[in-house]
Amino acid sequence: MKKLFITLFLFAGLNISLSAEENMDKQVPDVSIGINGNYGIFDIYDKNMNLDIKPGMYTGGGVSVEKNLYGNIDIGSGIQYRYFNTRFVMNDTPSYDVKWTFQTINIPVIFLYSLRKDAVGLSFYLGGIYSHIFYSVMKTDTTLTLDKYKDNALRFTNANQAGVTAGITMRFKVTDFSDFIFGAGGEYYPTNLLYSGGGSKDKLHMINYSLTSGWMFRTNFFSRP
Repeated sequence: MKKLFITLFLFAGLNISLSAEENMDKQVPDVSIGINGNYGIFDIYDKNMNLDIKPGMYTGGGVSVEKNLYGNIDIGSGIQYRYFNTRFVMNDTPSYDVKWTFQTINIPVIFLYSLRKDAVGLSFYLGGIYSHIFYSVMKTDTTLTLDKYKDNALRFTNANQAGVTAGITMRFKVTDFSDFIFGAGGEYYPTNLLYSGGGSKDKLHMINYSLTSGWMFRTNFFSRP
């Protein structure tokens, strides 16, 4: 009788172990964590200001997280650092060129609709983005005599920007749990880039266009069967 109980106990333990392993095999990785970099151009549109602004360039990178919600629908977020620089002409008398450099921390919240077939996937995304400007400097190389040739522009820069973003991302399976991603997208910020105290109607709005590439790792954290 004792041998029978031992045999039944071992059999039950083996069965539980096999069932757990089978459930693990059925788990679908539904959280992706990755690193990415982007490179793009941006433009600033002015209202009621006498500026000749040239399209600028920006680079950046950061980490991103995506979580499957249901079926082909995912939610994504992350954090990015970006470096911007552009030039514009102050059309005063006399006029002179100015280089504007600013740096930001960006946090997007996006929804993705993803399609996948074999080793290739395609995602369309739409959402919002918060951008915090923590560095803003303007300088000029003019030969004119000025009070300043370099100035901290944070005092008249609206540090908190809110915008909308949309784009498309291609995914290429590299291993069972990792993808290479490449995509293109755009952002529009309806908030005023210029801190206009005192009820000023002067406005600056930013539009960004970028290419993104990176590496995403699919994990079994919070997996669903």
